[in-house]
Amino acid sequence: MNFNIYNSIILAGVIQGLIFGAVVLFSKKYNHKSVYFLVTMIVIYSLNNLQYYFVDIGVFDYNEFFKNYYFPWAELVPALLYFYVLSFLFPEKKNSNKSRWLLLLFGLHFLISAVYKVLVRINSKLEFLEQLKDGLRYYSAYYAELVTGLLGICVLVVLFFKIKDYQKKHLEFQREYIKLELNWLKITLLLFLLLTILNVSLVITDMTLFEDISYYPVWILLTLIIYWLGHIGIYKYGIVEERKQIRKKKKNKTAPILEIKTKHIIIERLKQFLENEKRFLDSSLTLEKTADALELSQGHLSKIINKELGISFKDYINTLRVEEAKSYLQDEDFSNYTLVAIGLEAGFNSKSAFNTSFKKITGETPSQFKQKHNN
Repeated sequence: MNFNIYNSIILAGVIQGLIFGAVVLFSKKYNHKSVYFLVTMIVIYSLNNLQYYFVDIGVFDYNEFFKNYYFPWAELVPALLYFYVLSFLFPEKKNSNKSRWLLLLFGLHFLISAVYKVLVRINSKLEFLEQLKDGLRYYSAYYAELVTGLLGICVLVVLFFKIKDYQKKHLEFQREYIKLELNWLKITLLLFLLLTILNVSLVITDMTLFEDISYYPVWILLTLIIYWLGHIGIYKYGIVEERKQIRKKKKNKTAPILEIKTKHIIIERLKQFLENEKRFLDSSLTLEKTADALELSQGHLSKIINKELGISFKDYINTLRVEEAKSYLQDEDFSNYTLVAIGLEAGFNSKSAFNTSFKKITGETPSQFKQKHNN
């Protein structure tokens, strides 16, 4: 048996992936199609790794593997990844019939694998059947992985355009819509793309030069990226769902408005824009956008805010957001929600920005404030 640190890491990932998939799929908390696509991809990839793990440690050799045990699990991964990202970005849309052609690759490879297994068992001596059998065996060993990799690259490129399309549609602030923060997804897909390109390069090198190439580094890194996508994807889904619930509960509640002792006409217009229209909840709001909305220059608006309020534009915005967050933290109805969801709902773009601004303005962290109020 060929046990080593590399295939031990793969096995640990397989076990973790299968357990993770079982826990999420049987949980009522994650009842959404995007989660189902994501977790199914994790489970499928784990099963694919498991079958190659047995080959790697020497339970059976490659010939026996393709004759009896090979199943094209990996060919489902590009399709499931595509369906996951689209259902996460556009949950109201159904997957079009055109996108289901991605599943044809799995069907083709499954058919090739089945035909090869049949030919092996027939054991015919006809020359064309022997050539067909050898061709199918070679395809399953090399071309299947190459084709899957190339399809994966195409899918990842298309997904980047889908993300760009989503961001283009949600440039403007919409109170009724939860705008998704997608940097984590873009970075993850970019790493996935680079590793897939590297894996395809290794397969081509292996096919053309017949060199003894180690796939361990790429294999392990791809596994880590996919499992990371699974965990962070579930976490982000949970945050979005919490924010939806917070919005449902706060419909009949009004957060306290920050009192400002000034009657300056520009400050009154600024208050109306930020507080009455709740524009301070827009995490992408800047001095430039605000000045444009009020038809003022950035420099003039900044000067007026500093003179009349004694604070910068950024501190003023964050003070409004902190007041919004405090209204949640002091309310029993929001006691079960995470600080991340509350911070994002209050207009901050991250947990760290929420903690930093909250402590700067109140002198304590959100968790300290919440604990103190509850006590």
